[in-house]
Amino acid sequence: MKTRLLFAAGILLFSASLLADGLVKFKGWDNSPQGYFMTRAERQQWASVRTDDEAQRFVDTFLASRGPGFAAEVASRVEQADKHLTIEGTHLPGSKTLRGKLVILLGAPSSFDASDFTDRSSVHQDSPIMANALSGGSSGDSGGGGKGGADLGAGGSDMSEGARTMGAGRTIRSFHFGFASTPAGPMEVTINADTNTGKDRPRGKDDSKRLDAAFEAAAQASIKTK
Repeated sequence: MKTRLLFAAGILLFSASLLADGLVKFKGWDNSPQGYFMTRAERQQWASVRTDDEAQRFVDTFLASRGPGFAAEVASRVEQADKHLTIEGTHLPGSKTLRGKLVILLGAPSSFDASDFTDRSSVHQDSPIMANALSGGSSGDSGGGGKGGADLGAGGSDMSEGARTMGAGRTIRSFHFGFASTPAGPMEVTINADTNTGKDRPRGKDDSKRLDAAFEAAAQASIKTK
């Protein structure tokens, strides 16, 4: 009897895993640049999606609520994040990082600089401020920070040369972003990235809290129609 019960429990767990893996076309969509804009409530709804048909209905509703220019604006920001925030020599696109998510959700920063650090030395490189670095159009369409942002180009491939000249040891690239205006108010935040892998994280707990608040506010602001 005990053996039969264990077998039945195993079948139930296997069936549940099949349901969880039922997405094919939309597998991982929640972690895509469009998915970045989901609110907490929408993420709870997405957690109950089990099939591609259900996911298609969810995504259609999601996109319709953001207005006709949303998808194109997100695609433009993805292109700029990949161009300027991908660390040369890594296989992780800038748009798939936390720093990329930041500029995709909030638009071009009003100030930006990047510094490389090792356990023995550091080099600091500032980027000049230039208009429309990440978005050719108004970032207000997606709840972002607006036009006239800082040029992120100096934080891209050119930074790798400084990293290679600093000797042995792990090199960390520290990205500092300043936003004069976001849906959550003015914000400054620092994100540290491993230059060997491209993976990144907030510098500290305060940065993490600021990001959480800003991301939710941007997601809410991206909704144009209810």
